[in-house]
Amino acid sequence: MIRINLLPVRAKKKRNTSIYQLVAMGGAVLATILIAVTVSFAYQNKIEEQEKKISDADAEIKRLEKIIGEVKELDSQKQRLLNQLAVIDRLEKGKRGPVRVLDEMSSSIPKRVWLIDFKEAGGVLSMRGAAIDNADVSEFMRALQKSPYFADVTLKYTQADTREGVQIYSFQVDCKVNYQAA
Repeated sequence: MIRINLLPVRAKKKRNTSIYQLVAMGGAVLATILIAVTVSFAYQNKIEEQEKKISDADAEIKRLEKIIGEVKELDSQKQRLLNQLAVIDRLEKGKRGPVRVLDEMSSSIPKRVWLIDFKEAGGVLSMRGAAIDNADVSEFMRALQKSPYFADVTLKYTQADTREGVQIYSFQVDCKVNYQAA
């Protein structure tokens, strides 16, 4: 005898299995979407934090650049003032220098030596004079060499002349002059 099962038990089981599979798939898709949204929000928060850090760093850079600009301006002002002080110092020495050089020159002249003419050009002083003898000219040159204001003292010439029965030696001495000394 043939039996026919009129109850749809197998079809019902198949249908229930299909529903369970669809629910499981839907749950997995929903869980995947939830995880993706959660991860997206987490990364979005990290991105916002990093952007905030970047904007804070940019603000700090701008603030520090302003300070650096002020420091550079102060450095340039300092350098300008130092240059002005150097110019003032050089002018002060230049103002006192010729007076000291003339004083040193007058104290270096022996009693029997007379200066007739002296000229200074380009840091070289040329002196013409007269002396009773060559030893006095030599003494004058040694005194100039000892002075810090005079360097490279050289005798250009000495010449004996007889004036009114007295022998006088004319001479020319050249030397470099240093107004900044001492």
